[in-house]
Amino acid sequence: MKISIIEFSVENFKIFKKKVVFSMFARKSKHTFDSNGENLLKTSLIYGPNASGKSTLLQAFILLRNGIINSANNPEGSILPYQPFMLSSEKDKPVFCEVIFSLGKKIFKYNFSFLQNEIVTENLFEILSSGKEEKYLTRKKQNIKVFADLEKSKDVAEVKTRKEVLFLSSASQWNNELAMQIVDGFKNNINIISGPDSGNYRGYTMNLFKKDGNKKDKILDFLKKADFCIKDGVVEKMEIPEFARKQMSTMGAKNISNEVDTIFFAHNKFDAKGTEIGTTKFNIGDESAGTLKFFDVLGPIVDTLENGKVLFIDEFDNSLHPYLTKFIIDLFEKNNPKNAQLVVTTHDTSLLSRKELNKEQFWFTEKDKFGAGNLFSLAEFKTERNDIEFSKRYLEGRFGALPFVDLKD
Repeated sequence: MKISIIEFSVENFKIFKKKVVFSMFARKSKHTFDSNGENLLKTSLIYGPNASGKSTLLQAFILLRNGIINSANNPEGSILPYQPFMLSSEKDKPVFCEVIFSLGKKIFKYNFSFLQNEIVTENLFEILSSGKEEKYLTRKKQNIKVFADLEKSKDVAEVKTRKEVLFLSSASQWNNELAMQIVDGFKNNINIISGPDSGNYRGYTMNLFKKDGNKKDKILDFLKKADFCIKDGVVEKMEIPEFARKQMSTMGAKNISNEVDTIFFAHNKFDAKGTEIGTTKFNIGDESAGTLKFFDVLGPIVDTLENGKVLFIDEFDNSLHPYLTKFIIDLFEKNNPKNAQLVVTTHDTSLLSRKELNKEQFWFTEKDKFGAGNLFSLAEFKTERNDIEFSKRYLEGRFGALPFVDLKD
């Protein structure tokens, strides 16, 4: 079932001491789409200096998503991923995560808090069109109460949910329909890419390229539009050198194949007069770092756009030219009939110069003098108009969220 993100909050996690709130809710515009009566942004960009919380915000969302999907698989006595803000005298304060999301024809608010060895609170509400909240789940440690569609799983609440397990995750494994819909939404409708680790998605993109002719055509079309001089591409078997197989065996790999699938891209070949005389094949490994990075992320991008999913990309501009980051933003802004969402962290200030985007799409992280992170939207700066160049003012320090670099000896 399609899911859209409306709002996400986190408190007492790593750099974030106080509660910070990230929102995709916005005024109606060409940048938004309607989801159950709410105007939600198609794209949002998060800026800030290193170690200010950009990646931590994404890590917090991954923590929440993994909890929803996998918590029921935690063995008894499991240690939970408790990483509180450390630069404070407060002890034993829970980490808190909350997400407001649209699922099918309803809007839900779900949150939980936890310590190292137990879930402290867990709540699920439906937000009605009137603005009122209908209870589905309330929890204080092992006092778990269920209502509405979750009431069918009362036995799961009373007997089958251990202290280190989220009820929602547990109820999905015991076939509660609503719980299964929510877990499936977060599992199958949200893609997450970490910039330095984008190569982990190369196999995924290659698999789409190999098995789905329609997706292959789209990936090739995007590569051509991005001006990588690629004419065509084909997946072929390539023999693995003996030294490489030995190295893999030394590292513990078993049942090592003699061949592996790889992509060969065709590039035009020219004579001395510049006349096209055919094509030459390049192994994907011989392409530039920028080509590889762009190819890696195209699989999740195509999947997200075709199925109306949500895509998070950390370090969006890693190895990508500003024209390519603009190209990807434009895909979600202008070629997005199924209302997919894109959220990125980036240092690419050229995107702040784009007058096609508005203030509500830009967010900033910064760290205060006590080492605590903060998150705020450009929309909070009421004096800034949408038709000005935000990048210049950002680099001038008008919005904060810049590193302080002391070059003195």
